[in-house]
Amino acid sequence: MNKHSYLLHKNTDGRPNLKIPIRVVHIETGKSIHTLATIDTGADNCTFPSMISLNIGNLLNEHSKSKNGTRGISGEEQDTYKHWVTIEVLDSSRTKVIRSLNVIANTLKRNDIPPLLGTSMFLDKFHLSINYLEKEIELKW
Repeated sequence: MNKHSYLLHKNTDGRPNLKIPIRVVHIETGKSIHTLATIDTGADNCTFPSMISLNIGNLLNEHSKSKNGTRGISGEEQDTYKHWVTIEVLDSSRTKVIRSLNVIANTLKRNDIPPLLGTSMFLDKFHLSINYLEKEIELKW
């Protein structure tokens, strides 16, 4: 079994910051962007702000628009766009790809949300452990 651990940081308000480094890659062109993404066990899908999808070349148009919007914690439905992307999970130094997964990701036409790693097609491929005492996030696959 493969595994990798990350240091669990805290936000300025003292809450745990469940973020890991990833690279989001356009599945056809290979254009990519590095970012930190939040592990969100309550999210059904991986979801990105529009700036990430647009920067790698995905279009937010009627062809990619989902029939059903996304309802986040606010309960308000948001227009959602779906694209195949490759999510490359990076090691702690952000230099080595430790796992690569092709997923159908959601994009919202807003930039005030962090990139979210949800259960479908992503977290369901890992054994996730969060050790608050040792300040560690561990992924196994």
